[in-house]
Order: sequence, then C-alpha cells, then structure tokens
Amino acid sequence: MSERGDALVTGAGSGIGRAVALALAARGHRVIATGRRSQPLEETVALIRAAGGRAQAHQLDVTDGDGLDRLLAGLGTERLDVAVANAGTFVRGSVAELTAQDWSHQVDVNLNGAFLTLRGAVRRMSGQQPRNGSRGHLFTVNSGAGVAGFPAGSAYAAAKHGLRGLVESLRPEVASLGIKVTDLVVSATVESDMSRGRDVPMISAATVGHTVVSCLDLAGAANWDRVDLGQLRP
Repeated sequence: MSERGDALVTGAGSGIGRAVALALAARGHRVIATGRRSQPLEETVALIRAAGGRAQAHQLDVTDGDGLDRLLAGLGTERLDVAVANAGTFVRGSVAELTAQDWSHQVDVNLNGAFLTLRGAVRRMSGQQPRNGSRGHLFTVNSGAGVAGFPAGSAYAAAKHGLRGLVESLRPEVASLGIKVTDLVVSATVESDMSRGRDVPMISAATVGHTVVSCLDLAGAANWDRVDLGQLRP
C-alpha cells in the first residue's frame, strides 16, 4: 500500500476535474477518475501516467449512486484519502424558458450527484483507521452561483445553493470522525464551457488543483472550511 491513499475525482475528463486530478497525482495519490465520457477520462489518465503518476479511469454517471458504491468497494484495502465532488452541468435559460427536464437534470448532477459522491466517500472513510489524526478529506466544487444567483441561471444557482447547505450540514457530522470538508467556491475558470462568453474575471483550472493540494498540506486539525477562488479585475 502506498503512503498516499486513493483520490476520487468526479468529472475528471476536463477543466477543473482534470486539473485537480493532475495535482493530486503529482502529490502521490492514485487518482480514481470518473466521468460520463470515456475518451476524455482516458486522456486525463494518460497525462497523469506520462508524468509518472498513477490513475484509473472509470466511466460512471455521477447520479449512479449504486455504481459509485460498487466502484469504492472494488478499491480493496486501499485507503480513500481524498474525494472531490466536481462533476457539474449548466443549461442557460430563464425561469420562463427552462423545461422541467432542464431543471431536474441540473439539480440531479450538481446537487444529487454531489450528495451521492460525498455519501459514498464518508461511508468508505469512516471505516478506515486514522492516519495522522485524519480519516480523509472531502472537497466540493461550488460556484459564485452558490452565494448569489444570476439571470438565466436559476436551476444552476438553486443546485449550488443546495450544495452549500449540504456541505455546511455535513461538516459537523463528520468532524468527530477526523474527516475534513472544504467547499471550493470558484467564480469562473478559463477552461470551463460554463464560463465561455461571460464578462467575469477568470482563473485557471490549475489554480483550483493547487488549492486542493494546499488544503491537504495543512497540518493536524487545521482546515479551510471554505475557499473563495476568483480573480480581481485590473
């Protein structure tokens, strides 16, 4: 068994998910990369392996809780040190324009998918022996939409507000188990399809990856409960 345990990253085929996966692999974790599309996942894994890291690709819809549970059970005796609930989707449209399917899909992926990821990870981590006082670290990738809504983004904003409530409820539930929880509030990233065409300050997806590693490197019980990531306007 390696010194670093496994790191689960959902939506690891592109953007923030890929950047976080690369950063975690560079830290020494074996990355369990999941996503709906196999080709982008394989590209992420290839990048990790080319840099000397370890990774596996698993095609999995983030809303498939049973599938995720089977995946985690298949890790055998390996520790799950990190789980990053990153997978997300965005459909632009006003309340009057959105279909019920558009609404449900965004809530399913952005909120329910995060819940299933966190639930599976907590169940796995809680059965592990603490290492340096910690059983694991959970990350959620939130958005400025989880703090304030915006026009034509009601479903996305509602889901991200829900994610914030989920995280703030989960954190005290698992603190006594030695499991940390960090909510990454990312304003916008260069590599995101959701950000294309928006007049907002941008940061790189790699910055999010570096932030995850910085949180993991905090010693002892110290933790950043929430990290706001954005770029000041010049």
